[in-house]
Amino acid sequence: MSGTPTTALNLGALRETAGDDRRRAFEAFLCRNLAQHLDIPPAHRIARNRPLYTQGIDSLTALTLQRTLESALNIPVPAHHLLREQSVGELAATLSELVDRT
Repeated sequence: MSGTPTTALNLGALRETAGDDRRRAFEAFLCRNLAQHLDIPPAHRIARNRPLYTQGIDSLTALTLQRTLESALNIPVPAHHLLREQSVGELAATLSELVDRT
C-alpha cells in the first residue's frame, strides 16, 4: 500500500452533491482504495453489498483505511465505522453523513 489514495476526493464538490450521487462517489472511492489496501487483483472487484470483514478488512487494514479516509476527507472517521458489519454502500452513506456534520 503506497499510503496515498488512488484518486483524491474533491470535498467541496462532494458537499454540494446530494443524495445518491454523493453516495456513489464515496462508493467508487472506497472500492478503489479497498482494492489497493487489500491488494485485490485487477480482474476482481470489491462487492458493494457484502460486509467489509467478509472481504478481508481486519483491524489493521481498517486503521490504514481510516487514515486514508481522514486524509482525503479532512474529517475524523471513527474506526468503529470500519469494523462494524457495514458494506461499502453503508459505509459510503455513513461518510456522507459525517461530511454533512462538519
